Amino acid sequence: MSKDKLPKRYNSDRFYSTSIYYLLSGNDVSKFHRLKSDEIWHYHFGSSAIVHIIDEYGKYTLKKLGSNLEENENFQVIISKNSYFAAELIEKSSFIIVGCTVSQGFDFEDFHLASKEELLTKYPKHSNIIKKFSD
Repeated sequence: MSKDKLPKRYNSDRFYSTSIYYLLSGNDVSKFHRLKSDEIWHYHFGSSAIVHIIDEYGKYTLKKLGSNLEENENFQVIISKNSYFAAELIEKSSFIIVGCTVSQGFDFEDFHLASKEELLTKYPKHSNIIKKFSD
């Protein structure tokens, strides 16, 4: 889609959407970052994961991604644009394969990896989780 048809938050052309597979294993984590687009994480295989979300207004939400519906897990987790989010495995001796769909399509110029200082300044009441998932 051409830049002139997109919201002003985008600086260049974008695909309508993009999709990738992503692997987390062992003690690997996805550190707090944000995108200019909405993202959906899809559970495919393996252990379950926790997705930590701090929205642009500072509200923290914990979502479980997995196949055990009795444990409040979901097959999909939606992360709204401009929300900071991080992820970790529930079972540290396992792995998870997720799909990540971004619309408008992902571009590295829209990716922002948050620093610990930045997040602590914005959201001090979430300091414990911020310290765990940022540098």
